[in-house]
Amino acid sequence: MNAVSSRGTGWLRARLRRRAWPLVVTALTLGLQAVYSLWWAPVVRHHGYWVYPGDIWGEFRSAHFIGWGDLGGVYSASTALVTFPGMLLVLAPIAMLCGALGLTESFPYVLPHPTAWLVLGPYVIVVSCIALFACDALAERLGITRARRAWLCFAEGVVLWNVSVHWGHPEDALAMALALYAFVMAIDGRFTPAGWLLGAAVATQPLVLLMLPVMMAWAGRGRVRALVTRALLPSVALLVTPLVAEFHATAHALFSQPNYPNLDHVTPWTALAPVLGGSGTGRMVAAGPGRIVAIVLACLVGWRARRWQARPDCLLLAAGCALSIRCLTESVMVAFYTWPVLAVGLVLATLRGRWQARAAVFVAVAVTVCSDTHLGAWVWWPLVNGGLLVVLLLGTPSRVRLEVPITVETAEPVRAIGFDAFIDDGGTPTVARECSVVAG
Repeated sequence: MNAVSSRGTGWLRARLRRRAWPLVVTALTLGLQAVYSLWWAPVVRHHGYWVYPGDIWGEFRSAHFIGWGDLGGVYSASTALVTFPGMLLVLAPIAMLCGALGLTESFPYVLPHPTAWLVLGPYVIVVSCIALFACDALAERLGITRARRAWLCFAEGVVLWNVSVHWGHPEDALAMALALYAFVMAIDGRFTPAGWLLGAAVATQPLVLLMLPVMMAWAGRGRVRALVTRALLPSVALLVTPLVAEFHATAHALFSQPNYPNLDHVTPWTALAPVLGGSGTGRMVAAGPGRIVAIVLACLVGWRARRWQARPDCLLLAAGCALSIRCLTESVMVAFYTWPVLAVGLVLATLRGRWQARAAVFVAVAVTVCSDTHLGAWVWWPLVNGGLLVVLLLGTPSRVRLEVPITVETAEPVRAIGFDAFIDDGGTPTVARECSVVAG
């Protein structure tokens, strides 16, 4: 028993050492978020309120409906929910805890000191920072050295700030984390867990649907049907009840995708988007048609990616290009929409080399800062999308084939001396082999 406990403790310590830098950056983000939220307004702005993202409260209110057992009413609750309800399952326990403790929330009225934020704020950071662990795992899987992964973690943490702290959209970070872990599984040829991870990602935030065509090209004809089924089944299971209970409200939220051009960023396509109503800052246009166009174009990227089945670095670039299509086709852009492309681009640039990584970090930070400014549609839109293109170009894989270390466990009788043998649950001797597979 002691030997088993010691082995388990050793495994945990090894895992923590491997993910030391994501843990450090997560702790730093938690501390800086607390300082910024509680003290920025009193010290810098000389006002007594807390600084927190307004977008999180509508989603947090929707999570209460999950806790109350009213999944069918999440889109008719006037909380402006337009994404899939997977993230609500993640927020529901905290929503119920805050409700049981009688903590105040900044919904539907804005409060200067919502006490629920003291619980919700750190929780949002922890959930968002799972993306740091996913990026680090992917970088390690692609063979990036530990020193470079340290700098990558800090860079990813800087650009993640805009998503988690400034805008309060942990669903985007969590969805990308799950999708990147699916990518890691696919590198190992484990497309069954990759499909389920991608399915959980889509159910959390459907933006990762843009990565699905690339994963389909990677899986090949023999596995594509099972992959697509697993990638879509969780979302279908979650959406059946709202569609049956409140079809009009659910269909309007999911297909029209209302957005506000006078609050966010106008793009060249805003004038072409259907107007849904409202006036002034409350004017709404539909983002749904532009996102359908993005999915169609992402399918073309996936078709092109078929030739790179043995090049995970090229497939990751294809996934980044597919994600960038969203920023090109949106009728209304929001600053944090750039983050998924930057997250992928930074990994690719770090894989390329030192100067590419440094240049990509500089451009990524510049894009993140610029995305929160209002420079006018014809300046802001090409500037931000141009920056995303530069980051992806810096991460463009070389023509040299990437050597990816892969650990493979094969269930076969032990026939060779020099391997560590063990007995699986079925009583069959197996060997664990570590080999290097040259991609391509």
